[in-house]
Amino acid sequence: MDRLVIGCLGRARRVCRQWLQWIVRWLLVAFWIAEPRPFPPDTLNHSQWGEHRFVKIHKLKLHYVEKGSSDKPLMLFLHGLPDFWYTWRHQLHHFSREYWTIALDLPGFGQSEKPIYSITYKLNNLAGVVKEFVTVLGKSECILVGSEAGAMLGWHIINQYPETVSKYVMIGMPSVGVLQELYIRRALPLKVLLRSALYSRLRSLAVHLARADDYAIFDRLLGATAKPQDVEAYKYTFAQPLALERVVEAFHENFKDFLLLKEYDFRVRKSANIPGLFLFDDCLIDANAYIYMLLNIYRPLETRFLPRAGSLTHQTDPTTVNRIISDFLLEDGYLKAQLNRSTINPTERKIIVKEVCDNCHTKDHSRSREASDHHLECVANCGGKEHWHYMSTGARFPISS
Repeated sequence: MDRLVIGCLGRARRVCRQWLQWIVRWLLVAFWIAEPRPFPPDTLNHSQWGEHRFVKIHKLKLHYVEKGSSDKPLMLFLHGLPDFWYTWRHQLHHFSREYWTIALDLPGFGQSEKPIYSITYKLNNLAGVVKEFVTVLGKSECILVGSEAGAMLGWHIINQYPETVSKYVMIGMPSVGVLQELYIRRALPLKVLLRSALYSRLRSLAVHLARADDYAIFDRLLGATAKPQDVEAYKYTFAQPLALERVVEAFHENFKDFLLLKEYDFRVRKSANIPGLFLFDDCLIDANAYIYMLLNIYRPLETRFLPRAGSLTHQTDPTTVNRIISDFLLEDGYLKAQLNRSTINPTERKIIVKEVCDNCHTKDHSRSREASDHHLECVANCGGKEHWHYMSTGARFPISS
């Protein structure tokens, strides 16, 4: 009887093992193994976006897409993670009439070569690569535009090489120094911390999850309104060998010692007086927690709140983003251009005139007092310049330093 029981248990164990193997194989085929993509979609090589070029920087072969005349001022676009030059296709086309627009594939991304050493992915090293890239193009300065992780790199370039930047536009993410300060104050959401831990510590799992369900991460990233050819462009690019591994490696290299290296914002940094624009939403991090820190560090800086914009707002709503950037690049800046308009885009908040200076920008002033009267009291600190605030229900977002 005992032998019979043992035999039945052994048989059941073998059957269960076979079923488990079949289930794993089915998951690999149906969920984990993505559809092969041997050929790039046509949209990646469309002439509308510009011409593809390559250049050698520090023994690295970098790929970029350019549009417009090289005689015009350089407007350089930096992508985030996981992303590549294609994210800036609308801006490349729109701004090529006034600028020489270039979208760079950072080392290890898109068609750019993977660096030999992973330390190249650190922001201070990437900043040096971008500076050298501008020099090789024959320019001494550029208008710098960055999104998400590209914005974090952009802040770093402004701190390290301010002479390389004439104006800048950062979208979606504050600088690393500000993020460090938010972490110390326990102001970073748990969702952000868990995602960072996944990408930095569980790198293999992060890669497998990104490949799951035929790279469904890009369907979610680009949103339901994205065109099929755009989604396919992302899936093709990151289906290439080791493409996702490089994304995770770059993330890990910068955040493995996130709190050990104090960034430029809160230590000695090169002084600069570069006009800047920061576009942000409140999807991940509460803007009230860090906007004032940015305004106190980077001057002069205008900020613009786009509710529910998402991490790729320059793709999902290029018309609004392009118009805001265009107005900012005008001689009089964004604010006066906006006041001259008869209508305001529904995705933007209402603007009212407010005074602000070093001594009072965090205080709520009486609404019954005219801005001009308050301006007379603050003129000594404000240098005779008018400043502006956003007003919204329950929150105030300053839009100028």
